[in-house]
Amino acid sequence: MAFYPIIGIETHVQLNTKTKLFCSCANEFTPDEPNKNICPFCTGQPGALPTLNKEAVKKAIKLGIAVNGTIPKKTRWDRKNYFYPDSPAGYQISQYDNPIIEGGQLDFYIEDKTNGQFSPYSVKLTRAHLEGDAGKLMHSGNKTFVDFNRSGVPLIEIVTEPEMHNSSQAMAYISELQLLVRRIGISDADMEKGQMRFDCNISLQTEAENATGQLPSYKVEIKNVNSVRAMGRAVEFEIQRQTAILQSGSKPEQETRGWRDDLNQSEIQRSKEEAMDYRYFPEPDLRILEITESDIDKLRDLPELPNAQRQRYLDLGLSTQTANTFVSQSQAGQFFDSTLNNSKLGVEGIKICSNIITVNLLGYTQRLEKPIDQIISTHKLIEITELVLAKKINNKGLTKLIELINDSPEASVSELVEANGLKQVSDDNVLTVFAEQVLENNPEQVAQYKSGKLQILDYLVGQCMRESKGKGNPQKFREILQEKLR
Repeated sequence: MAFYPIIGIETHVQLNTKTKLFCSCANEFTPDEPNKNICPFCTGQPGALPTLNKEAVKKAIKLGIAVNGTIPKKTRWDRKNYFYPDSPAGYQISQYDNPIIEGGQLDFYIEDKTNGQFSPYSVKLTRAHLEGDAGKLMHSGNKTFVDFNRSGVPLIEIVTEPEMHNSSQAMAYISELQLLVRRIGISDADMEKGQMRFDCNISLQTEAENATGQLPSYKVEIKNVNSVRAMGRAVEFEIQRQTAILQSGSKPEQETRGWRDDLNQSEIQRSKEEAMDYRYFPEPDLRILEITESDIDKLRDLPELPNAQRQRYLDLGLSTQTANTFVSQSQAGQFFDSTLNNSKLGVEGIKICSNIITVNLLGYTQRLEKPIDQIISTHKLIEITELVLAKKINNKGLTKLIELINDSPEASVSELVEANGLKQVSDDNVLTVFAEQVLENNPEQVAQYKSGKLQILDYLVGQCMRESKGKGNPQKFREILQEKLR
């Protein structure tokens, strides 16, 4: 029997405000200074009253605009009641039935790892609401300590519809969400610092449920997922675990499980709560928040969003993989845009320029730990793009030229090409001499090619490049060899 995974994700994103959500304590990551930024309110002292951070509200509205969600004219605060050591007040100020964002959608692309192809995908959002974060428990031996620095840090919790069906979709969704919140400047979204965390809800449809679109009668929540890779592993593990239970004739329990990345497995924590278990009721110490169209309009001036940027690159004729690289590595994307703004490159030139950045420059910058614009100027990038376009330099020469430009920034591109003999040889008469010599020196490979092993041609081209000391035009060599081997 086949089973069909149904996946929804709840993402907790810490907002990068200067102060916490309901008090004036600093909002900063200080793991080496526990309980540095605390006050009577964020430690749950009786009688301490909340004061709303307006900047957190503005950042939440920006997210709503970015995902094309609905921002209500009025939104209410609620108390979510539960006892846990990291929540000293015994409740959390959150939002229940009047969230600050309703609906919305996130669009992105998913890579098929088996063939490298990308396909578009969309996930609808149910809602997003503001709330104060809990403190952090730290375990040492048989003792547990609580750091309240994180208590009250503004969180926006983003809840999706159950529209994902495998680990690739889940991983692509959270990667795109991280890009988005960083792009609009509402969060640093550093997963290693806990600024972006995930709860994943997974259940499996039977064939009958899938045929009718009926959701399963149970749901398992996986908590403590804190990276893209961990999300992928958690989804894969849980699908396998639930499949085994269903195949045995049983049904998985509706429960909350914690993800143990070190063990690559989920572990039972407790039976899954329903809303009634939290005894939500309106927060008595905060007024209903009223949001006007004017408030929203003042926040509409957002930077280019990741998917819009990606689509712009696709419209230029770039591959989805290259477009994704420029979106996810903003420095590379900005340098590419700046280069195009200062050039008149055609369609083919634009593709060559993008390949030089992604294939030749990015790896080089990472090795040197230098930004691209400190290695090469946009003007020189345009020059070498035109050299490649005119087939005056090959890839080996291009790699060497980039190194020379970095080492001798004062020299012109043409000077470096001439002084170092990097100009590609494309003269058929000269290349034919090299090709004939290679064919004479490799009779065994020639015989293999003529017997049908056509892949041997790549080897022979490589030998021609070696004979020409890397200066020959590889495409010309290929054409000459094919003619000679007929």
